[in-house]
Amino acid sequence: MFRTTGFCLKTVSRTNFQKSIARNLKISSCLSTVSEDYKKAEYSNFSQKRYQLPKYLIGAFSILGLGYYSYKNSAFCEEKPHGHPHEKTSFEWGKIIDDLPFYSEEEVKQHRTKEKGIWVSYRNGVYDITEFVDGHPGGNKIMWGAGHSLEPFWEKFPIHYKHEVFELLEEYRIGNLKIDESKKKPVEDKIDFYKDEPTRNSQLKVLSQKPFNAESPKEISAENLVTPSELHFIRNHMPVPKIEPKSFKLSVINSNNAKKIEFTLEDLETKFESITIPVTIQCSGNRRKYMNAEGSVQGLQWDANAISTALWTGVRLRDVLIYCGFDLNDPKIRHVIFEGLDKDPAGSVYSASIPIEKVKDENGEVLLAYRMNDQPIPLDNGYPLRALVPGIIGARSVKWLGKVVLSEDESQSFWQLNDYKVLPPNVKNLKEADFSKLRAIQESPITSAICQPTEETIIKRNKGKFTAKGYAFSGGGNEVLNVLVSIDNGKNWKQAVLHKFDRPLYKSWAWALWEIELDIPEGQDNIEIVCTATDSNQNTQPENIKAIWNARGLLNNAWHRVKVNIE
Repeated sequence: MFRTTGFCLKTVSRTNFQKSIARNLKISSCLSTVSEDYKKAEYSNFSQKRYQLPKYLIGAFSILGLGYYSYKNSAFCEEKPHGHPHEKTSFEWGKIIDDLPFYSEEEVKQHRTKEKGIWVSYRNGVYDITEFVDGHPGGNKIMWGAGHSLEPFWEKFPIHYKHEVFELLEEYRIGNLKIDESKKKPVEDKIDFYKDEPTRNSQLKVLSQKPFNAESPKEISAENLVTPSELHFIRNHMPVPKIEPKSFKLSVINSNNAKKIEFTLEDLETKFESITIPVTIQCSGNRRKYMNAEGSVQGLQWDANAISTALWTGVRLRDVLIYCGFDLNDPKIRHVIFEGLDKDPAGSVYSASIPIEKVKDENGEVLLAYRMNDQPIPLDNGYPLRALVPGIIGARSVKWLGKVVLSEDESQSFWQLNDYKVLPPNVKNLKEADFSKLRAIQESPITSAICQPTEETIIKRNKGKFTAKGYAFSGGGNEVLNVLVSIDNGKNWKQAVLHKFDRPLYKSWAWALWEIELDIPEGQDNIEIVCTATDSNQNTQPENIKAIWNARGLLNNAWHRVKVNIE
């Protein structure tokens, strides 16, 4: 049974690296995690003037992919795997190692240049990270944190942390820190920037708590054309902001002439025509974890459900810009920048941009959305206002929208310039990457995935048949034409039945759900289910990951595979 609301439903039946390399990959991983969630945007306002954070903070961010948190001063690395957010390891990172020499805090402070060596400390450990500095893509900024303890900075940025940052740190271990107890400062109360986070549904598959990131439950995704709001996947880069809707105002700015117009929520709801459209939002890192089979990739290890569909209500951004009197054909207006109201502890906000052509297009349907599934947008999904960019990766649909800027240049945020770009397969780690030569990802390629049965499910042989279900989605407004399913690695295919919204050509912003009944083969104890899809532009999925592998693990649209057991 497929559920949808207010739209016509159409059902279609259609027929081991060397150590140095491994270290580089770990460095990349640490940097990438911070890049993805906390490295500074340096984009402040519509004039796009750059600013610098306090030097001690930037230096700290740079060192070893800063941002991994030592919870409540515990020296244990708290791994936060799926379903086990509070497990601790038995290894105490930064503990005293008997056969290493001791150095005083003053000695550590003296090592702040490449000539003398770049040292840092963590708990009772002293580390020479000079080699890391030389390969750091952020250049001289890392020098500003030299000679310091990492702990004060880690405690201020409690994003999810992993074993690899500590493992990397220990590789640079040179000694133990001799702590002068008489000079030890009293422990300050820690500020929890995430203490007011909203309550989340327990069925979500949590990847990180701070910031909160979670997938929709796989088994439920294939049952609902419209994802229940409480089960919509969540991708947060920073704490969820507190916004008072009565005092909220959206600023719309033309950076070429500094013209600025503000709108309240009531203005948007009453002055412009509203529309409701079904839109699938997908994180560009969806299915990232599968790319590790070809080579280590960096970022949140999403499975196949960093994707959801909702009915979004709002006003066309195009209408608002025309109302403001902005000339959308002005050659100096090439990009539309969206700036969120979510901030990290240092005050930087999330920002992204799209080409003006997407907004100018009457069929583009870029919205300033204020309702989701006929209700106010949930806090985690952008309340009270969200930029909604159909057919484009989720990173551009900025949540908690506070500012729209028309500009000659794209957003100068980190997430626009140095992330959410596909690196070529020959770039094995981020220090080799030149992001300035790459375009920011916009449209998503055709993809599909199996949601039922899940990996290692047991299928009963005596039933003779089983049902497989999943989704397929293509960006750019392309319609999903068909989904093929195989249980013999593509030697033989069967067409699945599709369930999808009836939408105009090139305005198909939502996924199709598919299902198929398959025969259980005789004489086999397990099988691998494979699916692939084709869209209205005849784009189809690559058979394997090798050709599309990239160090950030983005846009994985290779055939999806799920192994199940037969009893």
